[in-house]
Amino acid sequence: MCGIAGAINAELTKDSLNLINHRGPDFQDFVIENMGSNSVFLGHTRLSILDLSPTGNQPMKSKCGQYTLIFNGEIYNHLELRKKLTSVVFKGTSDTETILYYLMKFGIDGVRDFNGIFALALLDKKEEKMYLARDMFGVKPLYYYQKGKTLLFASELKIIKENPAYEKAIDLDALNTFLAFRYNPAPKTIFKGIKKLEAASYLVLDKNLNSTQIDFWPRKQKINHTISEAEAVDQYSFLFEQAIKRQALSDVPIGVLLSGGLDSAMVALMLAKHTDKQLKTFTVGFQGKGNFNELDDARETAKFIKSDHYDIFMNIEQFLETFSMSYYHTEEPIAAATIPPLYHVSKLAHEHVKVVMSGQGADEPMAGYKRYRGEKIIGDYGKILNILPLNAIQKLFPANIALERGIYSSRFKIEIDRFVAIFTLFTPELKQKLFKPEIAAVAFSEQRELFDKILANSDPEANSLNRLLYLDTRSLLPDSLLLFNDKITMAHSIENRVPFLDMDLVAFIESLPIKYKLNGKITKYVQRKAAANFLPGNIINRKKKAFETPIGIWFKQELGNTLIELIERPNSLSREYFNISFIKNMIGLHKNKKRDYEKHLFILLSLEYWYQNFYSENFSDVVLENANYISK
Repeated sequence: MCGIAGAINAELTKDSLNLINHRGPDFQDFVIENMGSNSVFLGHTRLSILDLSPTGNQPMKSKCGQYTLIFNGEIYNHLELRKKLTSVVFKGTSDTETILYYLMKFGIDGVRDFNGIFALALLDKKEEKMYLARDMFGVKPLYYYQKGKTLLFASELKIIKENPAYEKAIDLDALNTFLAFRYNPAPKTIFKGIKKLEAASYLVLDKNLNSTQIDFWPRKQKINHTISEAEAVDQYSFLFEQAIKRQALSDVPIGVLLSGGLDSAMVALMLAKHTDKQLKTFTVGFQGKGNFNELDDARETAKFIKSDHYDIFMNIEQFLETFSMSYYHTEEPIAAATIPPLYHVSKLAHEHVKVVMSGQGADEPMAGYKRYRGEKIIGDYGKILNILPLNAIQKLFPANIALERGIYSSRFKIEIDRFVAIFTLFTPELKQKLFKPEIAAVAFSEQRELFDKILANSDPEANSLNRLLYLDTRSLLPDSLLLFNDKITMAHSIENRVPFLDMDLVAFIESLPIKYKLNGKITKYVQRKAAANFLPGNIINRKKKAFETPIGIWFKQELGNTLIELIERPNSLSREYFNISFIKNMIGLHKNKKRDYEKHLFILLSLEYWYQNFYSENFSDVVLENANYISK
């Protein structure tokens, strides 16, 4: 796991690479090559995990000198790929060397055969082409900016943003999308002109910097309606264990980020089975009352699997301090209250391991969230729900935003419009009140266009919930959850592996009828049945907490005052774009329990913290402050 950065006809230096040194503190290097008349910079920072020797260092050139590769990630099936390269005499055992020669032999389409997580750049000097590619589910981020004959790309935005070739500006369309979804689906970012390469795609650039994007998702979804429950459970069990064995490939110890729930417990127990050393596990919890503390559950799981367990508490002061600082690393204003807990548990894990596994990626394909029940209810009771006026629902349940969103989305007859509505927090009506009049008058793009392309590969005959799961796995997951998981763990020089997103496992899950995912009120049905073979019922049936945080409570207390202080600053983002009196009114309604605006207010808090990190006039001070904070 590493960091990559590159440029065509723009200046990058060793100092530029230092901005992402946390992604790979073990080794750093760069080369300057030519692509026709274009000057090409390729840089890499290495976190040594496979083949710890110098033979795994990058940038890596082919023996013939035609190809140069920089690569961030892990290819779990690289030893299988080597079997197709019988004529190659390898210098070492790294997956980097494997994929360099694999792409030489099979071309860039060879990425279709990679089972792993990756973001890479490959230069072909003879053909005068550059290729950028991102893995199937977007576990590893890759950003790029192109203007005329200039290209910049990197694992992290800060390398592009701080380059003189980039003209700094906020993308209003992306700001509008963020208010709706709490994140920006690829290719959007909130930085005008900077794009995220979409998951399961590669970009081809020729010597004139003409670019073409190719999607390489290998198969369309097709539901298998004939599979029995017993067959589904057996196949799931086999594929899950296979995923763990594949991802256990490492020359350094692997730990597990352990919550109190089912997903990470399955990962930890199966990994412990396939490692010859005692497994290390790590958990974070909150001080205080409520259902926000998973420490006891995690300790019980750790005791069952006999792991070497470590945990840590955090309070509201630590949460706010970490949340503010973390935007230097997340770089995009993602409104996820799980970021500070992840930051603290990653910092804890860094003291013991270089690699962790987590339960990330289990919920989206397997219907693990409460909102998926809502889509099923809409399918069953949509006609009744449509009779109920939305304002009546708001009066009956003033502090239930989940129910309100469910009723709101049920109004849309067209499936894609309903899916957009399910994601939406700031509705068009709310945004009209939030934006300043001159901003509200802007003609924003249709947000449904972001999802149309993904749904085109889902099974048109599938249940609507199955199609929603397919969409979530390729939108919310890569561009929100996986993105900040990568950024925060890599801020502490830790690789985070996600076995639930093994390609073969996900392909199988997505072929299952919905009854094997959401069966009545039972979520992740087949997964629970499979887990029953090796985990006790008290772990399997625990109520899902998923690193929950008491944000809603805090906004009724000191956090509401913190937000007011931030938006009233002379240089705040809210002063430039929003109606501050409307925000204060939202805070008041939430404090008085007249409306549930927890998630809306958290979006605004996220924007302000992001803005002060990335639009600070003293960005170099922000860099130093974050470096000092991590080293505490």
